[in-house]
Amino acid sequence: MNLPGFAQAPGAVAIDLDGTLLNSHSQLSERNHVVIDRCVAYGIPIVIATSRPARTMRRLLGNELAESCSLVLMNGAYAKGAPPLAGVVWETLLPAVASDVVELILGMEPEVRVTVELEGYEFGTNASIDSDTLWRMNAATPDMLLSLEEALARKPAKIAVGGLGRELSAVSGEVSRQFGDLVLVVPANGETFLNITSAKASKPGALQKLLQTQHIPLANVVAFGDDIPDIGMLEECGIPIAVANAIPEVMAIADYQTASNDEDGVAIVLERMLEILEK
Repeated sequence: MNLPGFAQAPGAVAIDLDGTLLNSHSQLSERNHVVIDRCVAYGIPIVIATSRPARTMRRLLGNELAESCSLVLMNGAYAKGAPPLAGVVWETLLPAVASDVVELILGMEPEVRVTVELEGYEFGTNASIDSDTLWRMNAATPDMLLSLEEALARKPAKIAVGGLGRELSAVSGEVSRQFGDLVLVVPANGETFLNITSAKASKPGALQKLLQTQHIPLANVVAFGDDIPDIGMLEECGIPIAVANAIPEVMAIADYQTASNDEDGVAIVLERMLEILEK
């Protein structure tokens, strides 16, 4: 490990969820939960920055942390501040553009699963999902599920593409080539999953807008990540930290490394940081 030293507490902490804060079973450990609670109690803003939508937060974080942490969701397409931060960010795709992107994707990969997220609760998909699977896999109830066409006609915030278990680099490249000025394509999980948002949306961009409400610069933020969607945030924040299970691209741009997500790597750093306040 190569842990940062702290002379004082940072302005805020930004933490990716899957592969970083959550363990390999998508669970929040008790140690990570406790130390985040302590940070919040000291008034240090905690921002959860994830590709996931809002409806999954209470299940993954618990009711208390889902309320006390600020959230940057769907790769920055939606964000909401919690005290002491404030503000809401919502960057949507033009419905016509989103429809054209989905048409291109399904033309290239007819069997791929496409999910169109709206505000983080309602969504549309081309997959057939029974109510049990809907809750287990999507933390959703039937009233949140729309047809793909309905979701595309409203205010699509993110298009998620995956389900084939193989690389989608050709799809990623073609979407970027045809719509690169209008959308941002961010691969994850070895390019087997694609996140497509408005070109105006990004984790660091949404994070910065929330932090501005308390005049906190990104240079004074500790950021944790493990995968390609985290690279922009790690590059922009002043104290970038990779967990030990991070991909090589993340390791290359992070100034510091901590233990893996299964070894409470986030808690190890935050506990060290809090020692300053408790001396």
